[in-house]
Amino acid sequence: MSGAGTKPRSIARWLWRDYVRAHRFGLALAVFLMTVEGGMLGALSWMIKPMFDEIFTAQNRGAIVWVAIGVAGVFAIRALAAFSHRVMMVKIGQQIAARLQGDMVRHMLRLDSAFFQKNAPGTLIERVRGDSQAVTMLWEQVLAALARDVVSLFALLGVALWVDWRWTLIAIAAGPLLMLPINALQRHVRRASGASRDEAAQISTRLDEAFHGINTIKLTGTEARERGRIAEGIDRFMQTHLRAQTAQAGILAMIDIIAALGFFGVLVYGGLQIIDGEKTVGEFMSFFTAMALIFDPLRRIGNVSGAWQTALASLERLRAVFDEAPTILSPAQPRPAPQPIAQADITLDDVTFSYGDATVLNHLSLTARAGKTTAL
Repeated sequence: MSGAGTKPRSIARWLWRDYVRAHRFGLALAVFLMTVEGGMLGALSWMIKPMFDEIFTAQNRGAIVWVAIGVAGVFAIRALAAFSHRVMMVKIGQQIAARLQGDMVRHMLRLDSAFFQKNAPGTLIERVRGDSQAVTMLWEQVLAALARDVVSLFALLGVALWVDWRWTLIAIAAGPLLMLPINALQRHVRRASGASRDEAAQISTRLDEAFHGINTIKLTGTEARERGRIAEGIDRFMQTHLRAQTAQAGILAMIDIIAALGFFGVLVYGGLQIIDGEKTVGEFMSFFTAMALIFDPLRRIGNVSGAWQTALASLERLRAVFDEAPTILSPAQPRPAPQPIAQADITLDDVTFSYGDATVLNHLSLTARAGKTTAL
């Protein structure tokens, strides 16, 4: 039951067709509100220039009230949009997760016993609960960041370019150099997240076995052995989870390195221009505010790549369950019994049957008489 070979595009199409499309209008409204929130950051950085040049430098008293109203309005609009889209996204995410869980349970109950023979209960519980809940980060983190933070990124970048395109190029010059290590970290996040979910499933299996077999464990005095097995599983989960989180933190650190190099160049070059009178303090503060704010959405977008890889690992396992199909099916046109059921015997003649590699009937022949109880 592995979905590692499933392509991300195929998974995305399946998720959209079966689960997301029904919520497209609510998602569209939420995305619009995200763009409003993101655009307000650009508006805020743009208003820094008149604040310094018109009020603090030129000492224009008449501009104070209007600039203050503008800044307060930006924060009020941003707060209302952020509150609305967060509530909507959580609701939609939970509805999708609930439907996904219900469909998975319905599908599992149709599968052959061999499927449950190969997959421990803890593994299946982790698929239904853990993996489906992990997918909710697509709505609460990934989509929110791609809508809100991308708009913020372009709005702030537009303000920075409006102030001085040379300063902007200096600020982002180090970005392309770090793309390769960031891509490598993204792949590592996906692999480590998949291993972490597998270890979580193993822990659930161990706990299920221990709790159901607690009387046997106590009678045989194997508490220490079971405790050791569970502790080993927890330790492996901790290590794989730590690897995933370390790689994700590395992506954010790379973005901070880009910010450090960019700010160093702008402060040196821009500071000299201000001293020479080529630029105003308001222009520099507007640019500085835009670039300071731009790295926050950029950092969240970098975090999104790790969140998407984590969600993709869970989606691959969920899709693998749905790809399983029952092999024991009722005939398309069942034949009626040759005589009334109450009078019909059941006869097995040299029957062999197995669950996967485990043979449970080996050349068995017997007759279960009608009206009597036959125990095997």
